[in-house]
Order: sequence, then structure tokens, then C-alpha cells
Amino acid sequence: MTGRRILIFVLLVVLAMVAVVLIHGSGSPAGPMLISILLVAVFPIISVAATTRVWWDLIDNFRDDANLRHPAVRFYLYGRGGSGKTTLIKSWLGGEVRPEQATKYFAYYTAEKYLDLETKRRCRVVISDYQGQSPSQNTLNASPKVIGPPGQRVVNGVYFIVDIAPRIEKNGRPLDTYELIEWLSVDTEMKIRKRVEQHLEYIVPAILEIVFSTVYSHHLISTTLVINKIDLLEKVVAMGCIPGVSLASVDEYARNLFRRIEYNIREACDKVTSPDHNIEFSVVLVSASNGTGVSRIFNDTIKRYSDMNIKIEVK
Repeated sequence: MTGRRILIFVLLVVLAMVAVVLIHGSGSPAGPMLISILLVAVFPIISVAATTRVWWDLIDNFRDDANLRHPAVRFYLYGRGGSGKTTLIKSWLGGEVRPEQATKYFAYYTAEKYLDLETKRRCRVVISDYQGQSPSQNTLNASPKVIGPPGQRVVNGVYFIVDIAPRIEKNGRPLDTYELIEWLSVDTEMKIRKRVEQHLEYIVPAILEIVFSTVYSHHLISTTLVINKIDLLEKVVAMGCIPGVSLASVDEYARNLFRRIEYNIREACDKVTSPDHNIEFSVVLVSASNGTGVSRIFNDTIKRYSDMNIKIEVK
């Protein structure tokens, strides 16, 4: 039994004991008999309830409903495995942050962030993180406890994460930055093109239509294409590994790599945009590993959320 289950079990036992004391103190002649019934029947019921899935589903449902009613800026991240979604989250929230809940395919994080430093106003943020390789794990299996139930979605920002190099493992561990740069410095353009093609296969119009139909509501205010690992690209360009590309043109080069994906996202976003509901679209280059540009992508959505006078929790 987990610590949380033990705590609930103890609470139920205490409530039963309080009931016994109240009955005993009532002075009723039937008191001893009622106490015996409680001891014989209630405690086994408590023991069964504390280990029954239905009971825990009920508790989780109450908690999830409370979580959705709690005002927050909510972010939904979509991208291939290894593109840096979790690193991006931890770079913004702090490397030691732990998910509120985690499964094999899904986790979500919560934190409080400043709206502005002058007034010290803060708001709650909730960020989803899907680990699966299959697009269906990001869409069909999206958790209502974070994005809201169908027809009542609460997502404010959708981020599509891409990168210029995959996660490479050696002896069961991911390569560090220097090892990855060394790997990328050989046949650089071929390896980058191959990674871009993997993203093109993952973020296609049909999948984008499903993503937007999954998360869309009037709460959605921003969509962002996040090009990650820009630091790796700068390093290999500085090493002369990509002829004709200079440090001054790195951003343009990166944008051109993902121009097709950018177009697809813009088009999918435009299909759900209406005259009375504008969804802001942007493209941002970041390095999740060293934090470059990370705060901007989240803070822009938070500011837009605040400027639109959407109700937030201010502390």
C-alpha cells in the first residue's frame, strides 16, 4: 500500500472511531450493540475500500475536477521523442522540478510563475509532457485531467517541438552536448536533413488537424513552433561543417529547414481561427539544454493570457 493509501486508510479508521465514541457517549441502550456492529462490519469495509480501484478512481476524479477548476495557464507540448520536451519544461521550471503525475507515456507539471516582477503578481501554470513515439499517445490518449474533457478544453498554448539532431544513446545513456556535437560534425547536412524528415513525417496536416481538434477551445490563444537545439547548430556552423552558412545566418537557415512544418501549422491554425477568436502564431529558436530563449516562449503566452483579462489567480 502506497503512502497516500495508508494516509486515507488511517483517516477512515479515525472517522469510524469518532463514530464509535459519539454513539457510546449518547447513553443510548443500543450503544454497545451499535459499537459491536461497527467493529465487525465497518473496519473490514474500510480495509477493502482502501485497496479498491473504484475508491481510488473516485478520489482521483475529485482531485482532477479541483485541478481543472483551479485557474491556470495551461500548455500542451507536441513533438517526437527526443526532441527536448521534458528538457524544455525543466529548463523553465527548474531542473529539480518533479511531475505532479507521471505514467509511462504522460506526465504533467505545475508551478507558479511571476506575471511581472514589479507587482510580484503570480499565476499558476500547468504543462503537459507526452513521452510516447506514436502521435495517438499525444492526441487520442490526451489526459482530460490537464487539458479538460471533450467540449470543455482549457489549453491556452500549444507548442510543436522540433530539433536539428536526435537523442543519441551510447551504452544506455544519452550523449552529452560535446559528444553530440562531435557526432554531428561528420556528415552534418545529411544528419540534419534526416532529422528534419523525421519531424516532417510526424507533423503532417492530417495529424495537425487531429491535434487542433483535440485541444481547441476559445481558451486557446497561442500556437508556437519551437526549433530546439539551436546551440548545436551554432557550434557546427562555427566549426565550418555547413558550407555557405555563417553564424549570422544560423536563424534563417534553421527557419528554412522547417519552413514546410511552419506552413502546415499556420494552415491548421488558420482553419480553427475565426473573426472573433484570434490565435497568435510564432516561431522561436531555443536551446532547452542551456535555457536560451526558453522563458520567452512561455512568458509570451502568459502575458497574452493576462492582457486578455482572462481570470487568473493572483497572489
